[in-house]
Amino acid sequence: MGNRSFFNALNDPAGDFLLATVIDGPAQGANIFLRGSAPVWPEPLSSFWAENWPVLEAVTTSGTIELARQRVFVERFGAAPQLVVCGGGHVGVSVVQLAKLLGMPVTAMEDRPEYADDLRSAGADTVLCQPFEQGLARISGGQECYFVVVTRAHSYDVGCLRSILQKPAAYVGMMGSRGRSALVRTQLAEMGLPQARIDALHAPIGLAIGSKTAEEIALSILAEIVSIKSKRQQTEGFSPALLTAMQHQNIHAVLVTIVARHGSMPREVGSKMLVLPDGSTVGSVGGGIMEYRTQQLAQKMLAENTPACQLAAFTTEGASDAAAIAACGGSMEVFLQRIKPEE
Repeated sequence: MGNRSFFNALNDPAGDFLLATVIDGPAQGANIFLRGSAPVWPEPLSSFWAENWPVLEAVTTSGTIELARQRVFVERFGAAPQLVVCGGGHVGVSVVQLAKLLGMPVTAMEDRPEYADDLRSAGADTVLCQPFEQGLARISGGQECYFVVVTRAHSYDVGCLRSILQKPAAYVGMMGSRGRSALVRTQLAEMGLPQARIDALHAPIGLAIGSKTAEEIALSILAEIVSIKSKRQQTEGFSPALLTAMQHQNIHAVLVTIVARHGSMPREVGSKMLVLPDGSTVGSVGGGIMEYRTQQLAQKMLAENTPACQLAAFTTEGASDAAAIAACGGSMEVFLQRIKPEE
């Protein structure tokens, strides 16, 4: 940790990041950091990552995997989910309203000023009042970008999709009947758009819940989006406070990351805590007795000539993992990495 290229990459607000760490095996402690599908740190890559990093491109969720017979913790994080709504009619407005209740940032676009005003009133964070083609040119897309196409006419839907399907996206959905959806797919194929992207188009849009009103259609759309988003498990990544502390030029600390958890635990996999020599901490791995034990181990790593990396498991005191789970307790596995000041 600590390389400038690592921190510089994290400054990309639209970044889709993957950090992989060998937590058990001969290469324990080896890290690789990808933005999108490209390695950006370390430079140069170690022989282990030079041989094995392409496998990581297919990893879509955070967790532990086995790579070259070594246990690797992989965490995806970065860009917050972003919803892009094309169309300011009743359904578009309802989608915006429900998305804001769910806490999603929303960019909405509509070429008619009065309908653009409706999107603003609905709570959209950004409203682009201009032709759809121009509005979409301002949207870069991304691995956590969800597009909803609910315009007023077939030609506008096709125009929007022609632009959207050339951008990275987590989800693209279009409202319309099965017959019209089939026609749109045919037209998009005739335009030369990638068949894989056309096949992945959600049209008709939304889950089949028998929705009839605009509000019910919006519910079916957001339910489908949440379902897809939930399958793309990510970690919280690096909080601003943690990043600030890690970039301090004289830092000497231990970075603790939860790599597995069982039972009732307050923090998720990927949660991080920085333990400093004076006993202070930044972040948390859950509090209580297990965090206290983690801090003790980290302090020992800072004070003694111990390995720079350790994998440790903690459970509710006086109980096995099974008993802890049954008692609404839990257990966790943490990986500790010692960080030294940069030259």
